[in-house]
Amino acid sequence: MEGIIDHRCPGGTTQMSTPANPVPTQLRPGAAGVLRKTRGRAAWVLTLAAGASLLAACGGAPQPQQPALAVLIVVDQLRADLLDRYDALFTGGLRRLRDEGRIFVNGTHDHANTLTAPGHATISTGVTPARHGIVGNAWYERVDGEWTRVENVHDPNVELVGAPGIAAASPHRLLRPGLADWVRAADSASIVVSVSGKDRGAILPGAHARGYVYWFQPAAGRFVTSTHYRTEDPEWVTRFNEDVLPTFMRDSVWESTIPESALHLTQPDTAAHEGDGVHTYFPHRFEDVRDDADPQSFWRWFETTPMLDAATLALAETAVQALGLGRDGSPDLLTISLSQTDRIGHAYGPLSREQLDNLLRLDRALGEFFAFLDETVGAGRWVLALSADHGVHEAPEVAERLGLPGLRATARERDALNRAVAEAQERAKGSDDATVAAYIAEAVKQLPFVVNAWTHAELDAETAPADSFVELFRKARHPGREPGVLSRQGVEVMFVEGYISYPRGATHGSPYYKDRHVPIIFMGAGVEPGIDSTRAATVDIAPTLARLIGVPAPDDLDGKALTW
Repeated sequence: MEGIIDHRCPGGTTQMSTPANPVPTQLRPGAAGVLRKTRGRAAWVLTLAAGASLLAACGGAPQPQQPALAVLIVVDQLRADLLDRYDALFTGGLRRLRDEGRIFVNGTHDHANTLTAPGHATISTGVTPARHGIVGNAWYERVDGEWTRVENVHDPNVELVGAPGIAAASPHRLLRPGLADWVRAADSASIVVSVSGKDRGAILPGAHARGYVYWFQPAAGRFVTSTHYRTEDPEWVTRFNEDVLPTFMRDSVWESTIPESALHLTQPDTAAHEGDGVHTYFPHRFEDVRDDADPQSFWRWFETTPMLDAATLALAETAVQALGLGRDGSPDLLTISLSQTDRIGHAYGPLSREQLDNLLRLDRALGEFFAFLDETVGAGRWVLALSADHGVHEAPEVAERLGLPGLRATARERDALNRAVAEAQERAKGSDDATVAAYIAEAVKQLPFVVNAWTHAELDAETAPADSFVELFRKARHPGREPGVLSRQGVEVMFVEGYISYPRGATHGSPYYKDRHVPIIFMGAGVEPGIDSTRAATVDIAPTLARLIGVPAPDDLDGKALTW
């Protein structure tokens, strides 16, 4: 059986037997468990009043040789240049990151299919999708000879704890260990916590470590986990869901907090290509979209606002308090994926007023969270990395005004693509699959909205063309898992930049720079602040955090530990 550290005195090492899916019966260290409001945030965290006296009785916490807590924050869809664009407006956590962090300005994802699940898995594992296997948010696999659609983390063999009728998830399709696994392998007493507004945002950074992995599920109206991790929620999660989360229902209007002097930095507040095409401007009210037939109607609206990120950070704070993260000699890991920049970016676009308001709220929330870590864990005892799972392109309507590339596909483009494929298949009738794929690739390359296309045989060949886009597609491919529009036909397609198939909003997913350029920032103990022009990639994040907390990383990674 694994052992756990007795957190009552820092450095204490009482061994206790614990099951594979531990369900704590009390909070650590100490168990006062009083709910209190912190620093004006509209959220609550658990305060463990006995903690301070216990530390005093034990003679105070020793100063560690290295940070006791690693924090990995992934801001879904945060394109790096947005931090530059709005720099002067930041006063909280984003300001602190830019002033005190090590900022790798040439940081990118180095794979095509720039989507949420592949991005999180790449950051977590230090290898590209070709090796960790998470090639999309969904893909197709052959099952009994038929193509079957597969969701990245959905797992029919597990259930949601306390909500068995709702689809559940686990990391069973992730083919590599991640930072969370390395931490646990180095010290079985280390604690792993991973929280997010999305299932994949919590599960993939948590990798295969059976830690405290929780995500928001609007159909349940609370943060949930699956039976892959445990069979019942710990008390601190139950109390958060019952006592803390409902406080967010008091705020049913999303109003702009953008200073009047900053409005010129955004696009106009009303645009037909935004949102649902009707509710496209501030304020955004729950009452305008309320569905009395849906008992979870509020939570579905809540999931479209910045408030879910605030709730996710509140849950993270509660975990730090309840589990005593970073307060003994075993390095702990806290991963937080903040989902709302992505949801708001998809609905309104990266240069919308909604997105700027979201980033200003994120800045304030992160400022409070960093101050909380300083107060609770201790300045000098934690280190943090912040990045994004992908970037984003402007909505085509905005791109046109700005003189940038962009195309919102209509039935005309979809029909042309389908027709080109059908005609190629007809010409190649009777040929083997590789020949059919070659005919299809050559046909779709003639379309005005397609830049290039490659067969899988071309991408997999040792003699593949020396082309940077070819390399991006190669790193995104795992044989047998086919995510692209023509992947099942053995072809990968590169559309023109800014191509989007949705009728409204903005998106990502391409190999172009705007979808790959993301922040890579480190801050905290052991980090030398500054602007660093060294080439960096998201596969470097996990091994760098591992170095900073003294945890060995596998020697076969695609990434490397960054230094300064």
